[in-house]
Amino acid sequence: MKNQHLVRLGSAALAFGIITTTVAGSLLVVTAPASATAPTDSSAMTLTWEEAQASLGGGQAPGTGTPDPDAETFSGMTFRVSQTEELTDQGITVSWSGAKTTSPSEYATDYVQIMQCWGDDPAGPSPQQCVWGAPSAAVSSRTGVGAAKRDLVRGDDPVQDTTLVGEQADPDLMLEPPAENPFLKAYRMPFRAVDGTLAKTSTELSKQFDANTSNEVTAGRTAGDGTGQVVFETQSGLEAPQLGCGQEVAGTSTPRSCWLVVVPRGSHNLDGSTADSTAAGRVTGSPLSASAWRNRVVFPLGFQSVAQSCPIGNAEERLVGSETATEAVTAWQPALCGLGTTYGFSQIGDGEAANQIVSEVDGSSRLALVTSPLAKAVAAEHTIRYAPVAQSAVVVAFTIDYRLYPDAPAKVRDGLQALDLTLDARLVAKLLTQSYQADVPGRGSGNTTLQGNAASLVTDPEFLALNPTFVGSKSDTAPAGLMVALGNADANGRVWSWLRSDPVAAAFLDGRPDEWGMRINPAYRSLALATDTSVDSFPKADLTIAKGGDPDETGYGTLDMRPYMNDMHEGAYRTLKADPNEKSSWNPFGQPKGYTSLGAQVPGSRFVLTITDAASAARYGLPTAKLVNGAGEAVAPTPESVAAGVATMRASTVPGVVVADPADRTPGAYPLSMLSYAAVNVCAATPEERRAYAGFIGYAAGKGQVQGERQGELPAGYVPLPAAMTTQAETVAADLVDTRAVAAACPEAAPAAPGTGETPEAEAPPASAPEDQSLPVGTTDTGSTSTGPVSAPEVPAVQEPSSNDVDQAAAADGPDHRTTDQPLAATRMGLAAALGAGVPALGIGPFLIRRGRRLAMLAAAHV
Repeated sequence: MKNQHLVRLGSAALAFGIITTTVAGSLLVVTAPASATAPTDSSAMTLTWEEAQASLGGGQAPGTGTPDPDAETFSGMTFRVSQTEELTDQGITVSWSGAKTTSPSEYATDYVQIMQCWGDDPAGPSPQQCVWGAPSAAVSSRTGVGAAKRDLVRGDDPVQDTTLVGEQADPDLMLEPPAENPFLKAYRMPFRAVDGTLAKTSTELSKQFDANTSNEVTAGRTAGDGTGQVVFETQSGLEAPQLGCGQEVAGTSTPRSCWLVVVPRGSHNLDGSTADSTAAGRVTGSPLSASAWRNRVVFPLGFQSVAQSCPIGNAEERLVGSETATEAVTAWQPALCGLGTTYGFSQIGDGEAANQIVSEVDGSSRLALVTSPLAKAVAAEHTIRYAPVAQSAVVVAFTIDYRLYPDAPAKVRDGLQALDLTLDARLVAKLLTQSYQADVPGRGSGNTTLQGNAASLVTDPEFLALNPTFVGSKSDTAPAGLMVALGNADANGRVWSWLRSDPVAAAFLDGRPDEWGMRINPAYRSLALATDTSVDSFPKADLTIAKGGDPDETGYGTLDMRPYMNDMHEGAYRTLKADPNEKSSWNPFGQPKGYTSLGAQVPGSRFVLTITDAASAARYGLPTAKLVNGAGEAVAPTPESVAAGVATMRASTVPGVVVADPADRTPGAYPLSMLSYAAVNVCAATPEERRAYAGFIGYAAGKGQVQGERQGELPAGYVPLPAAMTTQAETVAADLVDTRAVAAACPEAAPAAPGTGETPEAEAPPASAPEDQSLPVGTTDTGSTSTGPVSAPEVPAVQEPSSNDVDQAAAADGPDHRTTDQPLAATRMGLAAALGAGVPALGIGPFLIRRGRRLAMLAAAHV
């Protein structure tokens, strides 16, 4: 009877193979995954001045029909706002073209003024609803009388005068006269907050906004080619409650929208006279005055809701992790509420995050967002699964204005914001080691090494060779150092690894001079930055103390002059504001006396650099520097170059995790690409926690990879994961709620309680967990219960991971292990697995049939 069983079994296998391969093969063809990198609808908006005027009276004074004397100049202008929907506290780019060139060195004529306003009228806001009139003193001094203020002067603007005196006079515009001069008549455009509060005195206005909190752009410069550009800070109701943008509106389900108003200023005053008729030769009068206000261009601004996103009563789950993932998690959190769990996120250091998920302290998170695997000593006796969730990069962001002499080759750029910058590893090394005179208190006076160095980055021949548009910069042009975050972080270690991998940068760090004789600041020589692979912070080692001429001065040091930022996000925000928080100005009138900050740098004279993450730079609309990679190419952190940088990463000593290869020389790869993982301590997590973590990872690897501006989407500055990494993350998420997978990983864990959301697997689990207690995705020799194909690269023998895994990977012997792009999503993996089972069945079936018939023939012959 054995032969009959073989024939039946072979027939069944053959039928299974035919059906399975036919169905699975067809479905694999029609279920190709949609690309997460497909372009999303942009909310950028462009308006010409003439289009804006069409609904405002055609550039004429209201009720008079009198043409504006600057109308012909403005008629060729076009304005563009880079984003007008789904806004939050961020930066957007406002650009214009077709304008007349701004007067040199100051803001006398032909510039633009920009402000944020609230208002429910669909036609746009009134002047009373706009944040304006709190400029820095330095900026105000470069504009005409009243051009940066809310003040109105009787006789300056005939159109506005009708609201100041006579039957149509508006009492809200008149200021109360002082007691010492009761007959004084002064006027000001009041500010009316969204809650109805009316503020017009200086004290009342300061309670609404001031020079430190206002986002107004007092003057935007136009270049010789008629173009201009500024990064404008949009403020939600959290930052500017007086505007209420994004706050709930009674009776509606949509958050409050706001407005961006651009007021171009020409060469005529409010009364039509030319600017050169004034003593200073500058345009005078407030942009809120009627004759200037009529030239406005208005853009609607839609804001994300600032109200509570997650319903009360949701289960709560705490996540921790590094800053490179913060912007992504923040964007995902509102959408994750729909999973029934409120995910709180605490941004902490990489080492602290790694220690927390293996901590025995109750309440510790068992999921951390990390960019490198846990060290073997930390992960010992723990089962850690790694799911890729975000690709990003470390960048050098900047806000720089050209300050050029009249004979400079690029003199037409003078006063404009620089949008292009190139840095190599040695230049960054010089900045990080305070090797320029301008970066040391007292400019390195008395230090013979520093006195032989370049005064600043802008006078360094190496910098000028890479950035020729800065040739001819004014002698006092210099950055306020390179702003960096305080503390230890893998991102910091990634920067140092890049510097060490560059031969000329490493030589400089080791004390050897560059071609022009510049050497490292001696205070940094003892730190062995060229060879110490454990460095993951930015030390400020120069302890020089400098004083001015006041005998009461206590002296200021490096931490006063070049202070740390709390994190990379603060560095990006301060770069947007051009405020490095430099405290080196002695204030003898302070209580107590001390060194204070002079505040934000003046537009036209800004030079701020920071090391930050790409997402924070993108959030605030900051330009980022091109960095010279191992192939000698200057590469900007574009989605393509960041993805190329991640693709060059090598397998680490922990299966399933890749790390940067500092020695890589791949053309087109950005040298500081970063990959964030969700690291889960499987056995230490409860079933409820594993279910919540699975939901988070599943969302992050799925809908969270669709790039866009809306809540729940992947913010700018991140790059969607390739298919292989998505598959890896989805497999980790599935295994977290699979009781047999958990049992295989945690043989000592108790069975899951009913109703926990964990599902049994049909096949029997492996007998034991892998020897190193990690569960790489797709490997076949570790006891993983994954049913997917092998998608992870071959892994070298497990060694002790260290904080310098990036440098160890570069020196590892053996084959060149690199990430691969496996185009199979999780749902397609099942079809691929079915196809993989069906194809062998096509061969096994006929074999069993032939074997059964052969046995039957032998049995008959034997009889």
